[in-house]
Amino acid sequence: MMPKFRCTFALLALPRLATFACVVGIAAACSDPYKVKAQYENADQAFFVHALTGTPLTFATALLLPAKSVTRVDGTFQFDIAFDINAQGDIVLLPVGVVGQSATGNRRVGIMKPGGSYDGINLAPTSGYVYDSVTVIRRGEPAIIQAQESSCGLAISPYLYAKIVIDSINVVSRSMYGRTTIDLNCGFRSLMAGLPAS
Repeated sequence: MMPKFRCTFALLALPRLATFACVVGIAAACSDPYKVKAQYENADQAFFVHALTGTPLTFATALLLPAKSVTRVDGTFQFDIAFDINAQGDIVLLPVGVVGQSATGNRRVGIMKPGGSYDGINLAPTSGYVYDSVTVIRRGEPAIIQAQESSCGLAISPYLYAKIVIDSINVVSRSMYGRTTIDLNCGFRSLMAGLPAS
């Protein structure tokens, strides 16, 4: 067995490139092989919806995060957030549990108003969400969604996270255009473009 001082001397005698390669190799060997890795890139999606009240039942008035699409509200309650417009012309966000009760039980969906700009939101918090009441936002004001999804039933965390913003409202047609960024990886909270690291 080589004495300790000889090992040290031998390492110092290696060229810098080889030393760097050794350090990188050691760091890689120490990474967690069991860490859950993201499978899907975050989805940036523009959407168009109508208000829940004052429009036909066949119109899309809600957002379903796993499908990355808008949907109508009906007795199946297969949506996460419904949209409405109040008398002041502001946007009303309604979690599924506020709209109605499914026969099989409602999923837990929360909303948060983080302040700041939509583009400045990079990570969804783990707490601070409102689950049992409506949330009112103005045009251009972002919100963060935490939605319990059946597709995440076997994951470490049952939640998907997303950020949304409404860019324009037509109070006459009771419609609005918005954008959302959805992290489709269960439990991951990154709201930046690309494949999430956390």
